[in-house]
This record gives sequence, C-alpha cells and structure tokens, in this order.
Amino acid sequence: MSDSQKRQEIVPNKLMDLLVSDVFSKHGIDKEQVKGKLSEEKKQMLREMVADLSKRVDEFVKQTNASNNKK
Repeated sequence: MSDSQKRQEIVPNKLMDLLVSDVFSKHGIDKEQVKGKLSEEKKQMLREMVADLSKRVDEFVKQTNASNNKK
C-alpha cells in the first residue's frame, strides 16, 4: 500500500474516533463501560455501518477527485 493510501485510510479513522469520542463525552458515556455491554449482534451492526460509511466516503472522494481533475 502506498504512503498516500495509508494516509487516506488513517484520516477517516481518526475522524471517526474523534466524532465518536465527542458524542460519548457530550452524553457522559465512558467508552470502557460501553464495550462490555454491547451484544455481538450490536457490535456486528456497528461494524457493518462503519464499513458502509467508509465505502460511501471513498466513493464520494473518488467522484470529487474525478470532477476536480476534469476542470
């Protein structure tokens, strides 16, 4: 994997971590407490949701880059 691909992968992950942490702190939720209480079904649903969001973001970035390259 090239350096730019690694960087593109890291940025969305950091952004996701930041957003989740912000929402948790806003509502007074401790991440460690939540980890033990999620069922496997909910964990799988969250994984699927994150994968879907990542796919959509990647598609959006590709479309944006393609349209910027045409200009």
